[in-house]
Amino acid sequence: MRDFSPEFAAYIAGVATTLCWVWKLVRSDGTVLGFTDHDNDLSIDSVTYHAASGFSPTDIDSRLGFALDNSSVQGLLSSNQITDVDIRAGKYDSAAIEISRVNWMNPSESGLIWCGKLGDITTQEGHFQAELVGQTAVLERATGRVFARGCDASFGDSRCGLNAGDFPEGTVCPRTYEACQNQFANTINFRGFPYMIGEDAAYAAPRENDVKDGSSRY
Repeated sequence: MRDFSPEFAAYIAGVATTLCWVWKLVRSDGTVLGFTDHDNDLSIDSVTYHAASGFSPTDIDSRLGFALDNSSVQGLLSSNQITDVDIRAGKYDSAAIEISRVNWMNPSESGLIWCGKLGDITTQEGHFQAELVGQTAVLERATGRVFARGCDASFGDSRCGLNAGDFPEGTVCPRTYEACQNQFANTINFRGFPYMIGEDAAYAAPRENDVKDGSSRY
């Protein structure tokens, strides 16, 4: 259940409503832009939301009512609002965005539906499409090292330590310890953990003849 004000909650529960979508976009340089799918401009908290902007949501209505995870927005490039030059210059990269429902008859009645930032933006033939990245996306990012048997370096990068140009074109590293040792003689830079025990060994009980002096298995 979203935390709407009592007035807005009562309004949307009514028989008839006059709702529209509004989007507030804040670029990293502090520029604030407002857009709405209503047919007239709306002014809310000193921000003008421009009508007929060509800015429209994708699948917002169909995702569990008011619920929205990562989705996308799309629209037309507008000469006085969003331009291809500004998009290519990166001015909209990671811009903060808020999407709300507003009573256009009384714009003071509104409810925040979603907030996050713009992700990847693509342009083609006068149109743009931008990914909406929700706040939960931060929880999906891998941070720190991944402990696995395979190497997590890229062939030829600084962690690998080799120069990919020293090898025949098309050389591929399978990222195994055996390949690092026998094919590339580069075990000193191997970025995996080849001696990690598997699940079977982790759950295995000691056997009668096992050496139990705490020494390495290898």
